[in-house]
Amino acid sequence: MALTAIENLADIIEVSKLLLKHLDTADIQVQSENETNSRVESEIEGGIGSVRDNKKSIAESTSHDNSEQINTAKLLKLIKNREEKIYQLFEHFSPEELQLHLAQLQTMAALDSQLIEKVNRTQQSAKSEILTLKKNKKAINLYQKL
Repeated sequence: MALTAIENLADIIEVSKLLLKHLDTADIQVQSENETNSRVESEIEGGIGSVRDNKKSIAESTSHDNSEQINTAKLLKLIKNREEKIYQLFEHFSPEELQLHLAQLQTMAALDSQLIEKVNRTQQSAKSEILTLKKNKKAINLYQKL
């Protein structure tokens, strides 16, 4: 049984909201991880971190990497699902049929804008973190040469 335009739009809107929720959750996890990493780095630099604490930190990092891979897989699956639904919507329904559901189309477009904005912010944040890590690595290498 084929979905109606309104059902298809409702599915797209629901998946878009779910994507935004997952991206927000991922942002919170990254911020918390960054705070933890900063704390661990400052402890290590100050000579406070013990071998046991470092082992615990490494175990937590490995666990986080596995959950991050699972979250990435979920996000990719949601993105693919959303993409397929959007394709089906515009493939199976005429512009006249879609015009009847203008409010839902506007909601979908607003969610698209939010998703694009969220992804762009995340990308910029990742770029700045990479640059910071590169600078830190250069400083560490220079320190080690001394």
